[in-house]
Amino acid sequence: MARVRAVAVASAVLLAAGCGGSSGAPRPSVTTLDESAAKARLLTLNDMPAGFTAETDSADAHGTVSSPDAGCKPLADLLNSDGRLPGAVAEADASFTRSQLGPSIDTGLASFPSVPAAQRVLDTVATAIDSCTKLTETDKDGSSYDFTVARLSFPPVADASGAIRMSADIGGYPAQVDVVLARVGSTLLYVANTGVGDTDSNLTQDVVTRAVAKVRNPAPAPRLRPDE
Repeated sequence: MARVRAVAVASAVLLAAGCGGSSGAPRPSVTTLDESAAKARLLTLNDMPAGFTAETDSADAHGTVSSPDAGCKPLADLLNSDGRLPGAVAEADASFTRSQLGPSIDTGLASFPSVPAAQRVLDTVATAIDSCTKLTETDKDGSSYDFTVARLSFPPVADASGAIRMSADIGGYPAQVDVVLARVGSTLLYVANTGVGDTDSNLTQDVVTRAVAKVRNPAPAPRLRPDE
């Protein structure tokens, strides 16, 4: 499961090329963030739905992602970069889980110097996303896993957004990862929902909504008095 989640986190950079914007009235975009501001806008355990615990072990590292299809190379290159987006000036990430079998939520954000800089990261892999449907991850012990990749229907959010679904068989167990990427001004954020079997689309949408809201406004909501 850790292998699948690691690929999901890295795959967040691949999602929104050709994505649509959100519906509704435009909202103010945040400015470029430094590391402190990025961390302040990252989801914490207090922001998550009930039942999750925070994960602090970041030692899991994915293997090498490859494909015989030359059209997949931009995706494989980005996956092998450990999710470090080229041109980002600040990054932050966090992970939460309900059990070893999931659901597990990985989320993170990266801030860029400008909106065009953030958009260029999305546009770079537009063609590859549409043409690449299979990737292989090879671990350090030599074992390998094939992932099917497909666009995922998801309600538009933020200034631009998109989603993909990655599926694999890990040791005889079906694993599924739904990943959503959204752009809020010059900041990209991702949410990856991983579990054995089917993922909970309602949970994904709930966490994405919370993540976008916190990038737009990191201030905690005021607590109500007991009589309110």
